[in-house]
Amino acid sequence: MEGVRFEKGCNMKRLFFLGVLVLFFFSGVLCLMAEPTARYIVTFKSSDEIARPEMSRADFIRSLQFNLDKNLTEVKSPSLFHEVDKLWAANAIVISATDQEAKEISGLSNVERVTKSLYKKWINDPVPDKNNLVLRDGGNEPVWNIAKVNAPKVWSDLKIDGSGIVVGVIDSGIDANHPYLAGKCVAFKDFTKAAKKEPYDDLGHGTHVSGTIAGGNGVGMAPGSKLIVAKVFDANGGGEDEVMLKAMQWIMDPDGNPATNDSPKFVNNSWGSNANDKNCWEITKNWVAAGILPIFSAGNQGPAGIVGSPGDYPHVFAVGASTKDDWGFYFSSIGPSVWDGVTYIKPDIAAPGSSIVSCKVGGGTVSMNGTSMAAPHVAGLVALMMQANPRLSSPQICSLIASTAIDLGAPGKDIKFGYGRIDAFACVSQALAQTNLQTPFAAFKDILETEEALVGIQPLSALAAPFAHSLAVRASQMDKVEFQSLLNQFSNDPLLSSILKEASKIRSFNSLQK
Repeated sequence: MEGVRFEKGCNMKRLFFLGVLVLFFFSGVLCLMAEPTARYIVTFKSSDEIARPEMSRADFIRSLQFNLDKNLTEVKSPSLFHEVDKLWAANAIVISATDQEAKEISGLSNVERVTKSLYKKWINDPVPDKNNLVLRDGGNEPVWNIAKVNAPKVWSDLKIDGSGIVVGVIDSGIDANHPYLAGKCVAFKDFTKAAKKEPYDDLGHGTHVSGTIAGGNGVGMAPGSKLIVAKVFDANGGGEDEVMLKAMQWIMDPDGNPATNDSPKFVNNSWGSNANDKNCWEITKNWVAAGILPIFSAGNQGPAGIVGSPGDYPHVFAVGASTKDDWGFYFSSIGPSVWDGVTYIKPDIAAPGSSIVSCKVGGGTVSMNGTSMAAPHVAGLVALMMQANPRLSSPQICSLIASTAIDLGAPGKDIKFGYGRIDAFACVSQALAQTNLQTPFAAFKDILETEEALVGIQPLSALAAPFAHSLAVRASQMDKVEFQSLLNQFSNDPLLSSILKEASKIRSFNSLQK
């Protein structure tokens, strides 16, 4: 009897374990049969009422956030939206969904489009530089491309070097320890899977671009400027669409507080994808509405290709490449671009893009070719312009650059050079002629607010102190009547009065030297 009971117990145990195995087997089959998910970007229909001319930047950002939340509440099938990342700057969300769910979502009344977030090669393969201009003696003699566009004359004659101005850079990162870039990077965020805290660059592209904008020792257009850097590209120059959009949103509000004055007024984007790609359309439009000028490289597809996106968007400033002899380099993409049946002449402007010497990861310099190398010349020029007049709007900046460019190719704006090759001295001189020193003095507190938002109060001021010194130097060169007028205007402001006292000391010293 005991043996029989033991046998029955064994059978029951066997049946139990067999049931468990069957359950696990069918669970695995069901998992295999389940439709896989992917990351999708859901873009909602835009509203023309979001941006109004009288809106502050803070109010505009809040209105974008409110509008996205409103779109989400209007969705009738919220169960379709899971693992949601908000992209208020693009009026979009990123979700994990099956293909079937994505199809259902695309049919919702307030959805504009649903696109899969793909990995793309955003940076064109580098064009070989046969000249290989890598050797420099470490001196301060400007490299050929910086001299070509007359930037050194802006530094020497106009006493402007970009001090106090912050430039946004979206790229492969930055070697912030490079001697020519030391102290230049005031904010950095890594959007790749590595998600490192400290600045780095595992490709070298971003470091080269940053050097042309802000590098010291004669490699940069605006050596007094600072950089906000978003790393979006991996070591192969690629990244996902959603990563790019998240970085572009961060640039609009780096600290996540719309009330602080921390976003750059213009951003260098030496990257792009195929023409007529609309993924960045809404977010670049909102950059413009927020007072941020999008500067993009035109692409390296050559005459056989056309300007890539977002450079082909009508609302961004696209840059083509020119040579040392002011020819169009063979790889530089040409226009025109067509959107909604309207033809636009692209690129908008040209800058040196062949054998461009700039910073190399780990130290030293290297030369590269590409419209990626041309765009940062324009970003550096804008930094010089903004120091001259921090109140310049994006349309005013574009107009000044265009009107002072050296016309190349066909007369007027053409599909190879745009309005022509930039001339920094002519452009910044014109910017100065259209304003007076009261304007940058009045903007000084904006610089202070930006510094406080980005780096906090530091023993060594990164933005405000260099900007103040440049104001003092420029004020010291005014005639007596103009200088006295400035003293009278700002006599009750302790900060601005202290700058003018410094200017008075410089004036006195200069008088003694004569």
